[in-house]
Amino acid sequence: MRPGLHRACRCAAWARAAQAGQAIVWTAIMLPLFLSVVGLAIDAGILFSARRELQNVADSAARAGAMQVDVRAYRESSGANVVLDQAAARDAAAEYVAQQGKGMAATVAAEPQRVMVSVSRDVPTSFLRLVGITTVRVSATAPAEVRYGIERANR
Repeated sequence: MRPGLHRACRCAAWARAAQAGQAIVWTAIMLPLFLSVVGLAIDAGILFSARRELQNVADSAARAGAMQVDVRAYRESSGANVVLDQAAARDAAAEYVAQQGKGMAATVAAEPQRVMVSVSRDVPTSFLRLVGITTVRVSATAPAEVRYGIERANR
């Protein structure tokens, strides 16, 4: 074997070992970044899911409140005036939210033609706990207008 060929084999082996060492260092540096991205994606998914659930609760509570028509005012106007029974609307919306589970805070505002429901709750995090964020406040708001009967779209 020629002396130069032996030296070339040693250089190639050293280059392969150096490349393997670079991969280990690169992996060690990038692994926390990758884990952080995955953890934040998991927490974001949890928060988006909780927000969607709260929006469903707020929408349904607002609809439950908007169904509380003041029958006396409706009958006195021979069906021309549809007005909301504001006290019954607030009670119906608040009762609906209370039935959906604990930990929800709700505010219900009722006007003669509209109900507005805001719902919020604290959602526990999983990954963000590592940086001291144990819960995130999530909220949703929904309006609903009082309607009676079938309405046609204006064209």
